[in-house]
Amino acid sequence: MKTWKNILSVGLLAFASISLVACGNGNKTDGKDETDFKGKTLTVGVWGGNESEEKTLKSLIKDFEEETGAEISLKTYTDYNTQIQTDLIGKTAPDVFYVDSSYFPFLASKKALAPLDKKEFEADKYYENLTKAFSDGDELFAIPKDFSTLALYKNTGIFEEVGVDPESVPTSYEELVKWLPDFQKKLDAKYGDGKVKAMSYTAELSRSYHLAARDDAQPIDDKGMPNLSDSKVVDNLSILKDLIDTKAVVTPQEIGAGWNGEAFGTGKIAMMDEGNWVYQTLKDEFSDIKFSISPMETYKGSEGGMMFSVGWGKYAGTKNSALANAWIKYATGEKGMTTWVDGTGTLPTREDVAGTAKISKNTELEVHLKAVDYSTVWQKGTSLTTINNAYMNYWPDVASGKTTLDEAMKKADKQAQEDIKKAE
Repeated sequence: MKTWKNILSVGLLAFASISLVACGNGNKTDGKDETDFKGKTLTVGVWGGNESEEKTLKSLIKDFEEETGAEISLKTYTDYNTQIQTDLIGKTAPDVFYVDSSYFPFLASKKALAPLDKKEFEADKYYENLTKAFSDGDELFAIPKDFSTLALYKNTGIFEEVGVDPESVPTSYEELVKWLPDFQKKLDAKYGDGKVKAMSYTAELSRSYHLAARDDAQPIDDKGMPNLSDSKVVDNLSILKDLIDTKAVVTPQEIGAGWNGEAFGTGKIAMMDEGNWVYQTLKDEFSDIKFSISPMETYKGSEGGMMFSVGWGKYAGTKNSALANAWIKYATGEKGMTTWVDGTGTLPTREDVAGTAKISKNTELEVHLKAVDYSTVWQKGTSLTTINNAYMNYWPDVASGKTTLDEAMKKADKQAQEDIKKAE
């Protein structure tokens, strides 16, 4: 599955043109009654995944081809958002393709996707907050194939070496701020000053949005415009600054690592909040690291975290509507999804698969699965990436103390507003 760190920015290619292409080229009835797919070819658009994902996708394709007699032509994108826009404009988009939940509002606004019948696609079999993420009003436009959530990872080996019980870590951010300084002192005494940090974090809005939105605050308003400088949002985000000020929480880049998983696997941090995509990486590449997984800390009295999902969508202009439907049903059906999640380690979006797949027997990954009930989907309007970029541009000044959180968020709002206006 495409992870948070690989989410691509929305390009600025001829937005209006896409709408014209989709509206003028869509034909929902083409081939809708077909049942014989022998000799037919379906073009399927994806982005590159890791080895297990590519292997499992090939297995799904092989099984589907044997079952239907159709042939799958796979198109793998390297710069997905930019390239799919180019294909939509050129009327060469794949019949079905991956749709990231964060990118869905843009595609929906341009009418690039064909609506999917909820009853035909058994929408009630999937977690409701995930099907909602791929809906526009009452219409469903993509079927979620998998998802990821965040959880707290603890290097239990480090905890043992400094004589601290991993279970003693507070379960709220407010208490964690008070607890971290003493824990960092123990790490410094054992490994040397600053050699091992208590915790790392990712300085992106895609990770902190669930905090920013507590108590019904709106970091992005209902019109999709930035609202980061709102007093409630600033107050919510202040917990991140409090964590940084303990001198125990850093970005992985500050300690010479590319991302949290690397920092954790190389023993440079004792804790991190990460997605389930890191689990197999730790098992495969850092097998000597002992770790445990706990739910995300609460904040202001409530659970929270981020959730990232990818679905299968059907191109509004496809001439292979029935075959496209058949692929989506197969790939996201009980059998196909079981094959997918068992092979990739991603989380199933169907509740029936969640009860039967291998993940249901993994008590560690079960923490991620249960987080579906309280996590916030990374999705809000068509300018999400633009606002996220503005946030990231000014957050370093907050972390370093160069500017106040309030002032930085005002600057981020201004930059995002200007960039959104330029793209209109």
